[in-house]
Amino acid sequence: MTTLVDENSCVPRPNVRRSRLDRMTMNLSPAFFSLNMGTGIASILLYNFPYPAGWLRDIGIGIFALNVVLLVLLMAGNVVRYIRWKGLFKATLLHPAASMSWGTFPMGLTTIINMIAYACVRQWGIHWARLSVGLWWLDTILSVFINLGMLFTMITRQTHTIESMSSAWLLPIVTSVVAAATGGVVAEAIAPMMPREARSIIIASYAVWGTGVPLALCIITIYLHRIIIHGIPCPQQLPSLFLPLGPCGQGSFGIMILGKMVKKLATDHGIGIAISGDIYVLAEAIYAGGIITGLILWGLAFCWYTLATAIILDHICYKDRAFLNYQSFNISFTALTFPIGVWATATHTLATELDSAFFRVIAAIVAVQVVIHWIYVMLLTIYKAYDGTIFAAQELTEFPGSIPPRRSSKCTQDEV
Repeated sequence: MTTLVDENSCVPRPNVRRSRLDRMTMNLSPAFFSLNMGTGIASILLYNFPYPAGWLRDIGIGIFALNVVLLVLLMAGNVVRYIRWKGLFKATLLHPAASMSWGTFPMGLTTIINMIAYACVRQWGIHWARLSVGLWWLDTILSVFINLGMLFTMITRQTHTIESMSSAWLLPIVTSVVAAATGGVVAEAIAPMMPREARSIIIASYAVWGTGVPLALCIITIYLHRIIIHGIPCPQQLPSLFLPLGPCGQGSFGIMILGKMVKKLATDHGIGIAISGDIYVLAEAIYAGGIITGLILWGLAFCWYTLATAIILDHICYKDRAFLNYQSFNISFTALTFPIGVWATATHTLATELDSAFFRVIAAIVAVQVVIHWIYVMLLTIYKAYDGTIFAAQELTEFPGSIPPRRSSKCTQDEV
């Protein structure tokens, strides 16, 4: 049985059931790249576990390979999405909630760049080093563009209120913080082969860090005001309470590893950030300042970790004991992975730089928690992708019947 449609709009009647593939691509919003973020941070934490083991590194590399495949599939799906459905890119860009997720793509890519730097550069050398540098510059340009571009769009093209604010406002901004921290990882990997290039990356990373962390702290302040005055988010968005850990944890990790690399370049290669003065004294000062700043940001992240955990446990104990069941699950639950994971990387860095057993134990505990969260998120994502309920893009509400027009000239479909 064929359902007729308007020849100009190519929009089928609302009661027509779309094909499974059409529905998936239509609803494949940028938020799904948060799966890359969670998968990537799980691979990093296992590869660099505070108490290392060969089998953990092997699992980390396996998850890294899975993450590459996942990124390619999501990129292909998004390309099809915006080619097939007319007006959907603009609707996503201008939607006050859906557009915040644009930042998840470059952040997902950075997890792959990190693993290339950790595993591939050390194993296979200069060619992988050049690949990591090229990908990092590409990702950094994209991250800063999304950061500032989305701020511009929020100010000039969208309408926001304090009541409707969510911690997702942080997502475009955190892209810069993650890119800056990744710059430190890449610089550390390539320094033995390309010390001058490492210096350039470190200088750029400090600037990029400055475009992210201060702005993120401003947003976190507003968000704290919002949840105090207007209450916590709706149950479906409760996992987003962990999002402030992202800029705090990754900002902490980033400033520490950049300081560490400044010191390493000075002591191992005689290369200073400044061209004048005592490069060794300056390097020690920058390193010490990075550790202190990292500790402060770690403490702020700890506050949000404790607060978010307490609020969610309170909700589970007193309001909805089935909160973690598959019925409540949606794509925002990926916030249980990456933000906590980057805080774990900061904790591990503090353990190493301070030679602290306390921070090492905490890092191990949080890393295990993140891996458990990732398994939970991936299993329920696969389950709900199979039954189709995970696909519910908010930006589709901008179209009649929540179905955008197709670019294809063949506009009839079989009604099931």
